[in-house]
Amino acid sequence: MKNWRALALAAIVAVLAACGGSGGAGGSAGTRAGAAPSAGASAAGGVSAFDLVHDSEAAATFVTAFRGQFPALATGRSDTALRDDGTHICLDDLPAGGDRLALARIPARFADGGITPDQPTSGAILALARSTVCAAASTP
Repeated sequence: MKNWRALALAAIVAVLAACGGSGGAGGSAGTRAGAAPSAGASAAGGVSAFDLVHDSEAAATFVTAFRGQFPALATGRSDTALRDDGTHICLDDLPAGGDRLALARIPARFADGGITPDQPTSGAILALARSTVCAAASTP
């Protein structure tokens, strides 16, 4: 099943490259300062897996739902920062160490304004990411 997902992502990248579209706003939607590079380095046409997921409708859905469910954590954070963090959960944390690693990193990823998510909130953020951003990333 993973191979099928990887092939589907590669096909999307190939179509985007063939159409000549960059698929996103100019500039980097990539990693935050201090964040590890995402799993999906450059794909065909210079569009990375990170950019494809980051710029997806699923990531936009994550941001909208996150703002509604966790307003205290979302206050003062840009949509781009929230998309970055959601994408990192799916492309970096889950593949590298599953739920355990993702749950360990979520408090630091989403801490802002003196508020750090507790374990139940981290679990809810992970569930939200899985149902939105990770669907675009095809993370199991």
